[in-house]
Amino acid sequence: MTQKSAEAGPAKAAKAATTAKAEAPASVAGYRQPTGEETLSIVNLNDLEAEAAKVLPKGGFAFISSGADNQVTLRDNLAAFERIQLRPHYLVGKPAPETKVTLFGQELTLPVITAPMGAHGLAHASAELGTARGTAVAGTLMTVSTAANKTLEDVASASTGPKWFQLYLQEDQGKSRELIQRAEKAGYSAIVFTIDAFAPGSSDEANRLGFSFPPSLPFANTGTATFKPSLTWEDVDFIKETTDLPLILKGVLSPDVAEKAIKRGVNGIQVSNHGGRQLDGVQAAIDALPAVAGAVKGRVPVIMDGGVRRGTDVFKAIALGANAVALGRPVLYGLALGGAKGVESVYGQLQAELVRTMTIAGTANIAEISRKYVL
Repeated sequence: MTQKSAEAGPAKAAKAATTAKAEAPASVAGYRQPTGEETLSIVNLNDLEAEAAKVLPKGGFAFISSGADNQVTLRDNLAAFERIQLRPHYLVGKPAPETKVTLFGQELTLPVITAPMGAHGLAHASAELGTARGTAVAGTLMTVSTAANKTLEDVASASTGPKWFQLYLQEDQGKSRELIQRAEKAGYSAIVFTIDAFAPGSSDEANRLGFSFPPSLPFANTGTATFKPSLTWEDVDFIKETTDLPLILKGVLSPDVAEKAIKRGVNGIQVSNHGGRQLDGVQAAIDALPAVAGAVKGRVPVIMDGGVRRGTDVFKAIALGANAVALGRPVLYGLALGGAKGVESVYGQLQAELVRTMTIAGTANIAEISRKYVL
């Protein structure tokens, strides 16, 4: 793999083809994790999936890469972006684009954040610590999952970058309250409540391989991946009563849920179908975004995740009403291929593509991107 300076800024992404360098994996009770730390040369984030498959154990790769059932939603998350056409505005004399945004008072280098994902230890020996470091160096924000392999305190200490805590409610309300209080104490600046993953998803490929989580990669925050199996609006009320941190509701696909959430005091909406990992056959996230954003009417920030792979995807999501997008699988692939530096490389490529898209489309900053730039 072509090496680049570790000091290269995230906007200076490499343009050579990505190839995986052989690394001596770390064996963790039979599960062999990559350990490499290197800046990646990336042409296209879509290339990373095949490269990651070369360095990850088959079961771990299947768990990360695959979706539920027939993977209709997983595929459509990607295909839906291709159906959206851009409408550039030429001869407008715009300066060089600026990609910075402010989200809940935190300035980010670009409107892309790391989505909550469990078990980063399946991708790399550094697990969530590497993801946190790479995300921070890229100048953006990481959402840390309840189902992380590292404790939320250790992830908070791994970098100075901003972090949100994604909450899976526990059956024991007291344990959920304890998780929220730990997040507050550790310096997390928002709580992300996932509403669409209270039952386990099912990956055919992972099941064929007989994959199960290695006992040596525990869920460090809870000890188990078993969560409350039935959620209600009273659970939203409970979180609001427990913390003064902003509450973001993740898993919203319909305007009525967004409206009800705002009326109950939710501070942000995340349009998401869990990366196609939960209920197969639901609407692609980018297709659900315009109606949800229309219902929100700018009252709270809107984040969207699912299928983002290119700078044009980021541009389209912002144009259709998102304030930011969250990036999932490509972050884990970058982690697998290059550790923290690999994560930074992923963001560098995406930022470079976003700058190019904004330049050609005729927008000087993120705030200028609007519905008029898409058909």
